[in-house]
Amino acid sequence: MRSDCPNSKRAAFTLVEILAALAILSLVITGVYALWSGSLRGWRRGSEATEVFQRQRVVMEALTQLAQSAVYFATSPNLYAVIGVKNPGLGSSVSFVTASDGFLPSSEANDLGMRRVIISLEQDEYRRTYLAIVNQPALSVSDDSKQELQAHVISMDVSGFFVRYLDPRDGAWYDKWEDVNVIPSAIEFTVVFGQPGDHIPPVTVTRAIDLPVADFIAHGTNPMLPPLSSTNEVPRGGRQAQGQQGAAPAGGMQ
Repeated sequence: MRSDCPNSKRAAFTLVEILAALAILSLVITGVYALWSGSLRGWRRGSEATEVFQRQRVVMEALTQLAQSAVYFATSPNLYAVIGVKNPGLGSSVSFVTASDGFLPSSEANDLGMRRVIISLEQDEYRRTYLAIVNQPALSVSDDSKQELQAHVISMDVSGFFVRYLDPRDGAWYDKWEDVNVIPSAIEFTVVFGQPGDHIPPVTVTRAIDLPVADFIAHGTNPMLPPLSSTNEVPRGGRQAQGQQGAAPAGGMQ
């Protein structure tokens, strides 16, 4: 018996056509994945850069607040002196009395009002550097009290910390400050953010901060003096050039 269907044979894809289609589909999927993966990496890098910038801004703003709130009384220079030293291998260390409550933990709330802060670069047990702050009662300068003080972390993402001081007597910048009878008119912080081996290159941020208390003392002593500059962000080259104009005493920056 013959079938009534006009043609029982149906067209089908050959093996070569199927392989070609699979190859094209694989290329399309690979391209889409590469585009998605690249976009995701770019988004992650952007988010990391934004987070790093935010941490840097917080640290610099905190240092600015601490410095601008510095307190000094010429009648008790030993208690309120600004002390700046250089630590071999760890950059600078600066100590001054401030009225700011920045980086003051609740466990040390008794120091609220005025306290002496010591800001320096320290190392943990793995020799990883970090920026630290030590809070000390403003009227306590004995060595025994220093032994009981605790260092608090400002940022674990700091590998360099350098401080310079503007001398109001000659307008020169120095990397140490030891004269307890004079307060610098400005403090310049240079912070190197980033650790060796990080996938984000280190970033160096420099900020010069005028001390309002120095301006007040200067005008209280000589009302005819012009007001001090209020510039906070300063190029390194400009400050160095300014420092070279003064006659630098021993221990000053060249």
